Amino acid sequence: MRVHSFLPCLLLVVSAGLQSCSKSTPKNNSGTDSVFISPPASKYMVETYAGGTTLNSLSYPGQMCVDSKGFLYVSETNHNCIVKIDPLVQLIGPFAGMFDNPGCTDDPFGSGSPSLTFPENLWINSDDQIFIGDYGCGKAKVANTTGSLTAIGYDNPYNLSPDPSAACQDFAGNTFLLDTYDGVFEIRAADQVLVSLLSGDDVGIISSMTMDGAAKNMYISANHRIQEISDGKASTIAGDSLGNRDGVGHSAAFGGAMVICMGTDGNIYVADTYNNEIRQVTPGGSVTTIAGDGKAGFANGPGDKAEFNNPSGIAFTTIGNNNILYVSDGNNNVIRKITFPK
Repeated sequence: MRVHSFLPCLLLVVSAGLQSCSKSTPKNNSGTDSVFISPPASKYMVETYAGGTTLNSLSYPGQMCVDSKGFLYVSETNHNCIVKIDPLVQLIGPFAGMFDNPGCTDDPFGSGSPSLTFPENLWINSDDQIFIGDYGCGKAKVANTTGSLTAIGYDNPYNLSPDPSAACQDFAGNTFLLDTYDGVFEIRAADQVLVSLLSGDDVGIISSMTMDGAAKNMYISANHRIQEISDGKASTIAGDSLGNRDGVGHSAAFGGAMVICMGTDGNIYVADTYNNEIRQVTPGGSVTTIAGDGKAGFANGPGDKAEFNNPSGIAFTTIGNNNILYVSDGNNNVIRKITFPK
């Protein structure tokens, strides 16, 4: 979703990753995905992780992903750059692009040159390659963890013109570009030809995306729904009308624009931006609010007592015996950390 200074709340999302980013989904002994069952919201502990009064603070942080070493990458869409947060001391530093200086050039040496315009969804693969939707450049880009940045190329015999706000790649090497309004495009691995996969009429306005741990199926938040894209077809997992309601499948309701990531526990996690809540969606489509009381504010503590103000990015990782969610708390200009047991 396009993010501009005159639309401060209209966010993706991601990339990613995510992921809008996460790593592989574990398997249980039967070979099926193991799914974490949500504890009560009071068991989710919310704290401030980075930003606010800390050195090199954030300005309306957006979509995020986390790499295999625990470094967090955060889009500052309105400032044309991505920042990187150290997991040990939470020091915030530049990663890609140049603050308040948009550009579309490649940056193969990670110099931080004007190489990003409006970076949005971030998605990271198992090789720690970060896929970036860069709306405004008409390109998606790939970065490694040192900040080296190159545009994703393709052949375009059908004269298609996506302006990607997100990108990801499946296990077979097919790359997908998501245009907020014009749907999903695929760069086929076999011949690097760009084709249209699903139109905007098929899926609605897309705000973010992620993929499952096997990098086989894609999930998007679009048209206030969570949708699965598999074999070129879209189906709704959860959500229907606008609102704020837990439930299963079409009985659940989200607040419109939202950002999603996939957890290694098999669940999708949602930063429900306009409802100021963090939600969990199981593979069966059961939606549960795990943090946030629905009020715009700032409060740490147990999930049912915590408050957010336009959560605009989310990423999943694990540390020891705990699952961790990082949340971009947009209007509070901080990153929040949610800890809960595996």
